[in-house]
Amino acid sequence: MTRTNHIRFTEAEISALPITEKRTRWHDTQMPGLVLDVTAGKKAFRVYKKLAGRATPLSVTLGDFPALTVESARRLARKAMADMADGINPNDSKRQFRAASVKLSEVFQRFLEQRDLKDTTLRGYQQLMKCYLADWQQKRMADISEDMVYKRHQKLSQSSRAQADYTMRTMRALFNFAKAEYKDSANRTLFPANPVVVLSEKRAWNNVARRQTRLRPSQLTPFLQAINTLRDDAIAYRQDFTVAVCDYVEFTAYTGLRRTELLELKWQDVYLKDELFILRDTKNHDDLELPITAPLKAILQRRKEYKVTDFVFGANNRLGRITEPKKVIQKINELAELSFTLHDLRRTYCSIAESLGIGTYTIKRLLNHKTGRNDVTAGYTVLTAEELKEPAQRIVARINQYAGIDVSEPPVADMDNIKTLLSGMTKEQKLRIFTEVFGI
Repeated sequence: MTRTNHIRFTEAEISALPITEKRTRWHDTQMPGLVLDVTAGKKAFRVYKKLAGRATPLSVTLGDFPALTVESARRLARKAMADMADGINPNDSKRQFRAASVKLSEVFQRFLEQRDLKDTTLRGYQQLMKCYLADWQQKRMADISEDMVYKRHQKLSQSSRAQADYTMRTMRALFNFAKAEYKDSANRTLFPANPVVVLSEKRAWNNVARRQTRLRPSQLTPFLQAINTLRDDAIAYRQDFTVAVCDYVEFTAYTGLRRTELLELKWQDVYLKDELFILRDTKNHDDLELPITAPLKAILQRRKEYKVTDFVFGANNRLGRITEPKKVIQKINELAELSFTLHDLRRTYCSIAESLGIGTYTIKRLLNHKTGRNDVTAGYTVLTAEELKEPAQRIVARINQYAGIDVSEPPVADMDNIKTLLSGMTKEQKLRIFTEVFGI
């Protein structure tokens, strides 16, 4: 509880005030509304007075004694009370001053602190700021104009249209964050305008189309042959890192998984007997349970022989896993006479799944795509590794078929034929077949 006392503020009187454990509030008898709050180790001048329209008195901090003298405190208090008499909240003036002086780097740091970002996303943001907005880091947000945004976007577009858009989408997000973060006492934003809107007004966004590249069916044969050739040579010459990357690329082709999610797979989350593995803390911040199909089992068994760390795709480096597979992928491309990327493999997997008529929710689960919050059905669709096994096997079988690999999996093909046959039958015909085959 705060104790209150009244004295005439002087340097000597305030210096002599005792420091107490509980806050003690002293009122200046010479200037009503000027108070001194004494707490452990600090004596702070404040204006404590009602503002029209407020149910409770307003507290405006002026400064600490003795850095702020009594005379200076009274001068600041007179100004604050004059503003209050005009209906102005002095605290809003302080907020506006702070908002006007806040720099891009400060907003960016607060933006990162309030978001749960994956390491790859965080590095992407930091790289963007370093490469494309380095000279803006110490600029005040309030000084970044529409003209500056437009000109910077135009300049960046000369070297990379996609990066230009990405940079300004990030700037738009930072201004939107500042709009919500910096507000006055009436909850009005101190950043009402977002200068990035100029790109929409001038229709200046590049709107780069998403890449559509994937491996064609005819390219799967040289692709897998190149992996096998390079891996066999690497095994012969004990080039363990190359073997690990070849296994990783082949695993990606047979699952369509995201790069980092798969690279962070640990042995503790691989269950060979149960034929399933679990990806932890994925991009969607959810765990993902997936089936182990035949080619994945062969890869995992080989990886066990090459185990060097807790990661399935381990490597002798600081992180204990593969971090940059580019050089080995380039060798695969050269052997196969292709030019694929890891994301091309994801698109290939998804396209094959779609061509097989596999349901949208199943494909999204296999690829770990998040469904929208307004999709009520998705919230009730829970697919386990066991339920995903059959569609995953069908995709694997089709990849192998395109690649000319004889895997002898008639049950998958037969099941397709049986489903087609049954779909054209009447209920009575289906019952007759079940009776004849199963004796029911």
